[in-house]
Amino acid sequence: MFGIPTPYIAGGLLIVGFLGGYKVKDWQCDAAYAKALEKADKQRVAMQKVIDSKAVEYEETRSAAETTSIERTNTIREIYKDIPAPPADCPAPPDGVVGVLKQSVRDTDTPGTTRQPVGTVQEPK
Repeated sequence: MFGIPTPYIAGGLLIVGFLGGYKVKDWQCDAAYAKALEKADKQRVAMQKVIDSKAVEYEETRSAAETTSIERTNTIREIYKDIPAPPADCPAPPDGVVGVLKQSVRDTDTPGTTRQPVGTVQEPK
């Protein structure tokens, strides 16, 4: 008709149809991806609300525990300050007990050490 053979027109229409379909499919995939992102964002917001409520609950519990700990520590310190010194005629503990106590203090003061038995405690004579 215009000098273009019919197979070329058919081939051109086929290519245009293929590219048009490809572009429409791309739009559909973009829409599905946007929908999935919106759903994920809604889930994230819901989970953030749960996390925030748990964080507030934890902070309130920690604050209450900290207050209790401070009160307990202060009370213990006051009790220790109010106890009078032992009388002068009170006998000293045996050497074996003193050794066990000193070793225990050394073990607890040094981080990363393993506790080993000091040995047998000597019976008082």
